[in-house]
Amino acid sequence: MVVDSRRIPADNEIMKFATFQLETMPVLSSPMVVVGLRGWGNALEVASEMATFMVDSLGGRAVGRMDSDACFRYDGNRPDVRIENGRLKSINCSGGGFFAVKTNHDQGDLLILVADEPSLNWQRFSRELADLALHLGARGLISLGSMFDSVLHTDRIISAFTTGDDYAEIFTRHGVLPTSYRGPSAIHTLILDACAKKGLPGASLWCHCPAYLQGIVHHGMLIQLTRVLADMLAVSLETRKLESLWKALEIQIQELIADNPKLEGIVDRIRTNKRQGVLQNMEKKEKKPADVIRLKDFFDP
Repeated sequence: MVVDSRRIPADNEIMKFATFQLETMPVLSSPMVVVGLRGWGNALEVASEMATFMVDSLGGRAVGRMDSDACFRYDGNRPDVRIENGRLKSINCSGGGFFAVKTNHDQGDLLILVADEPSLNWQRFSRELADLALHLGARGLISLGSMFDSVLHTDRIISAFTTGDDYAEIFTRHGVLPTSYRGPSAIHTLILDACAKKGLPGASLWCHCPAYLQGIVHHGMLIQLTRVLADMLAVSLETRKLESLWKALEIQIQELIADNPKLEGIVDRIRTNKRQGVLQNMEKKEKKPADVIRLKDFFDP
């Protein structure tokens, strides 16, 4: 699809793409596009929860949705249905939504995508997302990801790869480290590649989460990511709720570690063997069942 990047769409104008639909769109001033996807690159739900937190905190307005038929295999992401007393009540397919945020300041507005990671048409989706950003006169695009790594739950490690040096000063200020990785990719890499080919500044931020925790939202990591994004996007994001949630969860984690020798051993090994580099390819590490513990198996309901 060829898009005239110089034309800013008027309010309520419908723009047509193959992999998503925008039902309405307010006039956005030099927006940043933020992408938070559920799925493979969403360890401890940091990426999707960050995007959702921003939508809720900044009063995002729903403006569009993913096209489920174009982006998902239903045999791998089966629709959720509700049937009551022999009657079909609802069908919900995998997907997600776009949310527009008017920031009311000179730094620019936001367009936030919160969705499942597509299982089909990655190249087309990535191209169209970059086309949409250019169509809106966007300043850039930021994709959010999180991975399991040999880190502690008290660590706040964020790494990034970019299309250029646009955010170098901000990354230095917050200790964001350059990504070095070789292995299977999430869709984020294709999105940034599409941005680079179209001359759109892009960055992919990756939060490093402890591999010994499962089944929780890492609010501690969300706090650090919020600070980085607030600087990159020039918006104000209140973290008091996140800090309260993390304080309560951290107490539970510490108690679990103290009472569980298996988990205590995992944490001690990480402390002892803390490496000089940042990234480890967890796919290549030997994984034992004991190395992954779901907190909900130990906490009382």
